[in-house]
Amino acid sequence: MKSFYTVIFNDGSNFVGGTFQETKWTEIPDKPIKRIIYNLQTGDNLVLNGYDKYFQMIEVAEDIYGKTTGRKEIEFTYIMGKLKNLIVCYKISIKTKNIVKKIYKETDKFIIGLNKNGWK
Repeated sequence: MKSFYTVIFNDGSNFVGGTFQETKWTEIPDKPIKRIIYNLQTGDNLVLNGYDKYFQMIEVAEDIYGKTTGRKEIEFTYIMGKLKNLIVCYKISIKTKNIVKKIYKETDKFIIGLNKNGWK
């Protein structure tokens, strides 16, 4: 299976991420990032570069009433880049492959609620 992303660092080294299910995000070395190349399910690439910090997370839904009660499924992947006090967020639907781009201020409730340790 192809990796979800590749991180290119300022020193020229790289880190190959995991899958949508096991992203390996917390294993990324703590050093300046030049760019991150995401391999989307559509076959396209989404490249984030020039940001001060980067963030990604998945949103999981659990079936509580249907035929597969208790089953958890990834619904969305969020990919973000922070530049000064603005955050560019790409919300990607795993089912429809639709991508919605939103821009937040770092003071927005959604951004404040993120795990601060997840920023790279």
